[in-house]
Amino acid sequence: MSFPWLNTTPPCDGGAERRARVATEELQSRAALFYRLGIPAEQATARLAARVAWEYDPPSKTGGAHARPEALSDGAIAVLVAATYARRPG
Repeated sequence: MSFPWLNTTPPCDGGAERRARVATEELQSRAALFYRLGIPAEQATARLAARVAWEYDPPSKTGGAHARPEALSDGAIAVLVAATYARRPG
């Protein structure tokens, strides 16, 4: 017996990189907002890292779509916030 709603499309190439790029752009936007609100860079880094950790909770043990990308690691977020604050978005 065939179920047409059971068929899925295969994932497209480069999907993980695109998701990481979009997430990075969103973090940059949020970091700029925190800058404009006068939140210190250390606090902005902590808040953004906590948000990303929450997004990927529980962490994936097998990889796949729910694995936290290296581009969204705590160190990468700290670099992103430092670069955003250095630009002084207004």
